[in-house]
Amino acid sequence: EGKDIEIKIVKELSEDIIKEIESLERDLTIFSDLGSGYLNLLPKKEKIIVLDHHTPESFEISNNIIHINPTIEGKELCGSGICYFFVSKFSNNKDLVDYVIVGAIGDNQLEIGENIKLKEEAEKLGRLKIEKGLKIFGHVNRPLHESLRTSRIFPLDNHSQIVQFLSELEINLISNGKIKSYYDLTKEEKKKLILGIIKERIRNDFGEHSDLVSNIYILTYQPKKLMDALEYSTILNAFGRLKKYKEALELMEGKLELLDEVLQEYRKKIASYLEWITKNMNNFYEVNDTIFINAKDNIDPNLIGTIASIFINTFTDKKVVVALAYDNNEIKVSARAKREVNLDEILNKICKEIGGLGGGHKQAAGAKIPKEKEVDFIKYFVKYIEKF
Repeated sequence: EGKDIEIKIVKELSEDIIKEIESLERDLTIFSDLGSGYLNLLPKKEKIIVLDHHTPESFEISNNIIHINPTIEGKELCGSGICYFFVSKFSNNKDLVDYVIVGAIGDNQLEIGENIKLKEEAEKLGRLKIEKGLKIFGHVNRPLHESLRTSRIFPLDNHSQIVQFLSELEINLISNGKIKSYYDLTKEEKKKLILGIIKERIRNDFGEHSDLVSNIYILTYQPKKLMDALEYSTILNAFGRLKKYKEALELMEGKLELLDEVLQEYRKKIASYLEWITKNMNNFYEVNDTIFINAKDNIDPNLIGTIASIFINTFTDKKVVVALAYDNNEIKVSARAKREVNLDEILNKICKEIGGLGGGHKQAAGAKIPKEKEVDFIKYFVKYIEKF
């Protein structure tokens, strides 16, 4: 208390950013969700705390650095979880557990390691409710017919067909002049919808039905537009991708004025990218339980990680998704997994073979590789993923 705080949000650390930080007058610098990979580059004279969960490049640190990282003890904990535990030593703000859930979902870590304990704590506090629902994206904020159209669980992809389908199920898409989302449906309507989808899948020979439902994580104390933790995570990511950092912090403080405007811009981009994916599914390279989404110039590299996360949670039963997008003379790679693998290790190994920088977490990692190494990257990934 009583201290002036300056917040700087960066995508990644670099020598230039570290030099900029060194030039600032301050008593303490806290690195959150980054820093472990750059311990040898951090200032040697200032008081520094590193709160990170990425694999450390080295375990040797200067005396001026306090390094808190669960991977040192072999534990899995999301970045927001580390901050939550740190802050809990000085404050009893249990409402902050909401952001642990949002962060854990963003890191694709909610159901693993120490994050499970925090999930259970959020449930006990009454701040988190877990429901079973359709495996679609946008339970709260997207129009129902749009969520169905871009979902891989549903065989119809035409707006008029979907509206007709809902009408035949006696599900009214409009309520009080507004288009309903999945969350707006009654329990009876949700049951009708699931049964109707099963019948439609059988009619279209659309495969098994085990992929129809998944967990929906509802933050009970958040305003409706931020109740779905997956959507909340995606929204914050969208603000970040659009470089609206200040607005993202204000959103978390309850200021929703810009939310609709940003959501509209974000939805437009995401919808176009998901539509491109659904039209090109047959062109993606699949090996065992891995699928490669090679978007080339068709998806903004700043959003390829978001697309990979949505895809693995909604569009596929594959356990590993690797998405690639061109970024000038490089390729941005985002990998996500739903089984026991170590994507951080795999991407690090590949980058040592072909050049580039890569890393992250076991189940969510990224890389930047030379554009001319596109085919080599895929070959190496197939080789290394087989070891897990």
